[in-house]
Amino acid sequence: MRNKIKALFSNRLWLTHVLIAGVIFFIFSLAGLTGWPRALMETLELKGLDIQFKLRGERETSGHVVIAGIEARGIEAYGRWPWPRSVFTRLIVRLKESGARTIVFDLLFSEPEENQVTPVLSSLKESFHQLGLHNDQFHNQIFYDELTQALDVSDNDGLLAEAVSFSGNVIMGEAFEISRRSSEKKFTAKALLDTENQRNLLMPIAVLRESAHSLGYVNIFPDSDGTIRRMRPMMAGEKSPYFALSVAAAAHFLEAEPKLDPEGIIVLKGHRIPHDKEGNILLDFYGLDRSFDRLSIADIIDGRIPPSRIRDKVVVIGSLATGIGDIWPTPLSSESPGIFIHATAIDNILENRLLRWPDHKKWALVGSIFAMVALPLGITALLFPLRATLACAVLMTGYVGVVQYLFQSFQMAWPLILPLGAGAATILSFLIFDLGVEGRQHRWLRKSFAQYLSPDVIDILVRDPDQLRLGGEEKELTVIMADIRNFTTLSERLSPMELTRFLNHCLGELTDIILENSGTLDKYMGDAVMAFFGAPLNDPNHAVKGCLSAIRMCRRLHELRKEWVQQGLPDIQIGVGVSSGPMVVGNIGSTRRFDYSVIGDNVNLASRLEGLSKVYGVEIVIPDQTRNRLDGQFVCRELDTVRVKGRETSVRIFELLDKDNLMGGNYAFVDSFEQGLAAYRRQAFADAIGLFEKTISLKPEDPPSQLFIHRCQILLANPVNKDWDSIWTFSQK
Repeated sequence: MRNKIKALFSNRLWLTHVLIAGVIFFIFSLAGLTGWPRALMETLELKGLDIQFKLRGERETSGHVVIAGIEARGIEAYGRWPWPRSVFTRLIVRLKESGARTIVFDLLFSEPEENQVTPVLSSLKESFHQLGLHNDQFHNQIFYDELTQALDVSDNDGLLAEAVSFSGNVIMGEAFEISRRSSEKKFTAKALLDTENQRNLLMPIAVLRESAHSLGYVNIFPDSDGTIRRMRPMMAGEKSPYFALSVAAAAHFLEAEPKLDPEGIIVLKGHRIPHDKEGNILLDFYGLDRSFDRLSIADIIDGRIPPSRIRDKVVVIGSLATGIGDIWPTPLSSESPGIFIHATAIDNILENRLLRWPDHKKWALVGSIFAMVALPLGITALLFPLRATLACAVLMTGYVGVVQYLFQSFQMAWPLILPLGAGAATILSFLIFDLGVEGRQHRWLRKSFAQYLSPDVIDILVRDPDQLRLGGEEKELTVIMADIRNFTTLSERLSPMELTRFLNHCLGELTDIILENSGTLDKYMGDAVMAFFGAPLNDPNHAVKGCLSAIRMCRRLHELRKEWVQQGLPDIQIGVGVSSGPMVVGNIGSTRRFDYSVIGDNVNLASRLEGLSKVYGVEIVIPDQTRNRLDGQFVCRELDTVRVKGRETSVRIFELLDKDNLMGGNYAFVDSFEQGLAAYRRQAFADAIGLFEKTISLKPEDPPSQLFIHRCQILLANPVNKDWDSIWTFSQK
């Protein structure tokens, strides 16, 4: 077992899976704990709840609550809304006679009823007094009594108040409204609680308020997506809290006074109404088709409803007609009358069926995310890919089943979407990564050599992999060595990470130029790069392309140097050595590992010339055999004849400049310098100094001229033999 665990931890693929799982767990857990981005997290949480409702479907209510609705039959009988309040007076009387236990109005009676008869009768009664007609005469007294009786009958508000008082079990609705002072665009609980907003309370008119058993606010606050899922059971008041209509109705039905326990939870005779940290309760919706018994107000008043459907019930009175408004989306219906939401809240409270989140919601979320990330990780480590995929599918389905069981059996709204998303992301990431590994293995040859060879070379190797065997051949090639100067100073100023990024950027630019000119990248040597031209594809212009690459490398570095100086980076230089001639090219190394590279005297010479570029203070140094292959395409300045370390024969070296037509005649200093070099070689050192000084006047601070002036001054002070060959020998690299 120990060996299996050891093998598992040595498996790079599985370790990569661990890393992927860790990143996914971190991202999803961070989102769950912080709730950021808030809008997305809230939407995912609420949509997950909607999914659980839809999976469960509609269910039956307890039967304690019925709805008396304003609908088509009532509108046909009593006309368009609003109805005369005499209709509700008759309704209350009928409900009381039928034994309704609690009558709840999801309606507002915040203004007196408009009545054209009452003002006329009041004015007539007042005029009767003013004319002195209210006396003991029999016919006047009879008229006055009938007038008073007619006035009493016409006061619908007063009659409704008498019916409410007589019934003794009526809960009237009230509503909060705000005068918007803040930036809150919607009427939400947050806006209502905002201290910057002025909160107003629309209450029933005084006669109804005084005759009602209690009041409850009817406000419903949708979630951010406009759907109703929660309700606020209580609002803080200056002296005492305001309770929602559903709480007031349930309290009357249970014959209890709402009380708050030490945790601020509303308690009604053993029925607790737990709320979340924002003060909301989570409703367990029943749906529309199989839920509450719906009664027509017209049928109730006309006596067509058996008392058994009303006796000992909570009767909620409100609108069922879509034309009146008060229609809301819920998890089970896109159009649900607001009266259903209040009825749902009442029934949930009476049955202790309010939904609830886990006690430690965030940690339950993190634990679920961990399980849904860790289990696929273990499954993929123990099973083959096909079986692992099937097992992960079973895992996802099983998690949904467990969450749904908690929802339906224990009214527990366990987190669904985020853990499920974490599991899906983990499984999908594993699959994509594993498929990518196989594809990368198939593309290994092309991808690996693309870092070193031009596309043409790679095409040859792909078509003929046998060329990747040990061995080589001698060919006429051109090799270049490029080295970044002042690298030590650069490494002292930058951190290791900054130095690595800078070096990668610089070498990357140089490499691109090499490959663009059909060169083959040989290797990187710290801060240096080596490349060659003319192999594996034969190219008679290898010398021209090699020199052109060297020039473009220096030119590109000049462009980048301006950006680097602005960024506060050191002003670095580059030195390039180019050499052409016969050399061996091929796969060099061992049978287990080899490189496609070049070796030979001319390769070593290119390295030495790169070093001399720093001595002579120029960017590019080439030997005469390379210059002879350029056919005059570039301007070259002869620098010296030297003997480098490790090479017995001398070599004439030149500074590779560019095409003179591109420089507008700026290479005029070449002639005076080469005249000075000729004087130097015939030991006319004083004349040579004058010519080198002339060169400096044409090209200020010309390093080669300064070098030869210094050398001539030394030779003047220490005369040489007449047979002096003017070859300068370098004993160091």
